[in-house]
This record gives sequence, structure tokens and C-alpha cells, in this order.
Amino acid sequence: MRAASAREPYAGIQRGASYNDRVILAHLPAPLRRVIRTSLLLLHLVLGVTLAALVFPLCRTALRDRIIMAWARQLLRVLGVRLQAGPPPALPKGALLVCNHVSWLDIYLIYAARRVHFVSKAEVRNWPVAGWLAHKTGTLFIERGRRADTKRINAEMRLLLQSGAWVAVFPEGTTSDGRGLLRFLPSLLQPAVELNCPVVPAALRYRKLTGEYCAAPAYIDDISMWQSLMQIVSEPGIIAELQFGAPIVPDGHRRELAAQAEAATARLLGVESAGTSPRIPAGPPA
Repeated sequence: MRAASAREPYAGIQRGASYNDRVILAHLPAPLRRVIRTSLLLLHLVLGVTLAALVFPLCRTALRDRIIMAWARQLLRVLGVRLQAGPPPALPKGALLVCNHVSWLDIYLIYAARRVHFVSKAEVRNWPVAGWLAHKTGTLFIERGRRADTKRINAEMRLLLQSGAWVAVFPEGTTSDGRGLLRFLPSLLQPAVELNCPVVPAALRYRKLTGEYCAAPAYIDDISMWQSLMQIVSEPGIIAELQFGAPIVPDGHRRELAAQAEAATARLLGVESAGTSPRIPAGPPA
């Protein structure tokens, strides 16, 4: 599917468009949108908790994966986000997905397109409801300040990759406003090097319904989770573009792999690679 551009206004909201091709509630006043969407979100979270607590223990892995992806897609609809995603590459075994990082919303966009196991900062585990759900969906939590914990996470990643699962990391290590790219950190790419496992670059960007850049999802500048949510649900609608690049086969040190993955992601975004730029953290990693 061809992505919308800043010069090409989004035409998805039109008479006769299917529910999947338009953003609901876009025409309502912002205060009413916020009330409706947050109410629907609360119900959707209750559904998620019920599924994770009562259904997951009884179903097989394949069914659980389909439930997670379907729940994520519905979450995007509830929040007024339309996903435009290309197909992920078909690979016979496990893969390491690397992507730029803009928002906590990134996680559900990727879930909607491909079942993965995320590596996230340990603080997320303590978030009300969201942290528990992340744990139940197989997220790996890392204490970034402890080198020993990186070794533990790398070991867990290796096991998942060897089992044929996909693991997703945000190598920037923090969020940005989405208009550029921070330098990719190589530490979490080590399992791919050791297993000679393909690395799949991916790129996310957010636009308004009119096609131009949308800042609402950016989880930066020390804003709270609630403030971030309010920014998202206040928008008439958001277009989220997710592109996957060609798999990269590791051939050398993890630093070389990080540079290759960063360059590939930069090409997908149409921005300059950050490899030669100073690293300036933009906000809290989600």
C-alpha cells in the first residue's frame, strides 16, 4: 500500500469508505472525542486484562499470538489511529526487528502488523495495567543501567530467536519527535550476531489526516503517560506509517550491524543517518 505524503492530503475519510479505511469520530469536537475514546479505551483494557488472565493460559501459542495482534488493531481504532503498513518480510525462522522510536504507541502498531516479543525498559513493568499486559504478552524487561542485565536479556533473546520467534528492539534507546533518527546502540544486537540471525529494519512515522507531520504521539520532553494519551485522543485522527526494509544478514561486529541497521532505517524514513551526529536523548524510552 502506498503511503500518504505531506503533499498529498489523506483521502481515507470519504463516503463509502469501509470502517477499516477511515478514522471514526474525526468530525466531533475535541472534548467529545476525548471522552468517547478514553471510555472505549477503558473497556478495551478490561477486555485485554480478561483475555490475558483467563484465555491466554488455556490457548496455544498461535491462537494467543492472533489474539494479541487483533487486540492491538482494535486498540488503534479506539484511539483514532489508522495504520498504513507494508508487509513484513517472510522469513523461515526467527528475526530481530529494529525500529526508530517515537511513542509508546509504536509497540501496538508493530503488534498490529507482526507478532514480536519486545525488549522494554524495566520501569514499564510497573506501569498500571499496561505493564502487566506487557508482561503477559511476552515482553522482556531490561534494567538499562546494569551491564549484567544486558547479558541476561541477550540470553533470553537468543532463546526466543532460536525458537523461531521475532524479537523487537528500539536501538535508539529513547524516543524522539519522529522527524530524525538517533544513533543506534549496538548492545542488544549481539544475539543476532551470535546466531547469524537476520535483522529486519523498520521505520515509523506519524501524520495528521491532512498528510503533514503529526507531533501528538511523540512521547518526549518528560510528559506523563496521561498527557501523551490526551494528545493522541484529541487529534481528529492519526495516520501511522510502518515500513519494513530488506533483512540484513550479520557479517561482522555488532557495531557494524548497528550502523547498517541505522542506515537502512534512515533510508526508509528519508532522513540522514545519525551515525556522524551527536547523540542527544529526546525523552523517556517506552
